[in-house]
Amino acid sequence: MKIDDPFGRSAQKQEQNYVSVRKALQTAGVTTPALAEQCLQGITRKALISSAVLAVLVAVVALLYPRGLSAALVCAGVGWLWISVTAVNGRRHVLRYRKEEFGD
Repeated sequence: MKIDDPFGRSAQKQEQNYVSVRKALQTAGVTTPALAEQCLQGITRKALISSAVLAVLVAVVALLYPRGLSAALVCAGVGWLWISVTAVNGRRHVLRYRKEEFGD
């Protein structure tokens, strides 16, 4: 039993997420390590693009409505946290898929 997840709920949720990602990768035809690597690069690229769009939105708010900058920064912080967690989890699942399927 783990102190941070005594009933295994978090681990069970992560396993369900992995199964879902695995099915999606198989449906998408990811059958080689090179294709899995492309998925990893795509995850990183999309996270960077999303972060850039978020930064532009914050800059627009700062220019057009400076009084709303603090609220925009809080929302951007939450958004960046969400983007980061999603990207890290996605990469972890694809790396696990690559290891299990192709023995990397």
